[in-house]
Amino acid sequence: MSPHLKGLLPLAAAALLTAWPTAARGQCTTCQKFPATGQTTCWDGSGNVIPCAGTGQDGDLRKGAPLAYVDNGNGTVTDKNTGLVWEKLSVDRSVHDVGNVYTWDQAFSVHVATLNSTNFAGHNDWRVPNVRELQSIVNYQNFNPPVSPAFNNNCSLGCTVTTCSCTANSGVYWSSTTVARTPTNAWLVEFVDGFVSNTGKSFVKFVRGVRGGP
Repeated sequence: MSPHLKGLLPLAAAALLTAWPTAARGQCTTCQKFPATGQTTCWDGSGNVIPCAGTGQDGDLRKGAPLAYVDNGNGTVTDKNTGLVWEKLSVDRSVHDVGNVYTWDQAFSVHVATLNSTNFAGHNDWRVPNVRELQSIVNYQNFNPPVSPAFNNNCSLGCTVTTCSCTANSGVYWSSTTVARTPTNAWLVEFVDGFVSNTGKSFVKFVRGVRGGP
C-alpha cells in the first residue's frame, strides 16, 4: 500500500465515525435509545429531600432519554425509546387480568401462547421480556408500583386493556432470562421499588407480554 493511501485511511475512518447515524444525533429512527430512570428528586444520606443542583445524583443529571410512551388504543403501549410494544393489563378476568399468576413455564406455554393464538392487537409474535427489557419500564421516581402512568391508570374493577392500564402493587414479574449459576431459577423484576431478584421457576408470578425489538 502506498504511503499516500496509508495517510488517507485514518481520515476516512474518522469521517465514517463522525457520519455514522446514531440515535443521539437524531439520524437513526430505528436506533434504540437508552432510557433514563425517571428519577427527578434528590435525597441526602439521611433520606431527606434536598435540592438536586450540583449533587451529581441521578435526579440531578437525569442521564438517558426521558421516559416516553404512546398508548396505541388497542391494549398496548409503545416505548418511544426502545421501540418495544408492551401488553397492557386489566381487571376483567381475561388473559390480560393484572391478577393472573403463572409458573415460569406457564408464562410461555399459557400467557404468551394465548396472546399469540388470539392474535392479540393484530400480532402473533408476543414473548416474555428478558430481564433488561423488563427493567427498562421501571420508573425510579415512583414506587409500588414504580412505573409511569402509561402502565398504571384508570385501573378499577371491570376495566379492559382499552380502558385502563394496570400494574400489580408489590407485583413480581417474570423475565425470560434464566439464572446461569442456578438454572432452576429465573430473573424477575419486583414492581415495588424496581428491585431485580431471582427465584425458582416453579413459583407463580405475574407476566406482561412484549413484542418488537432489534
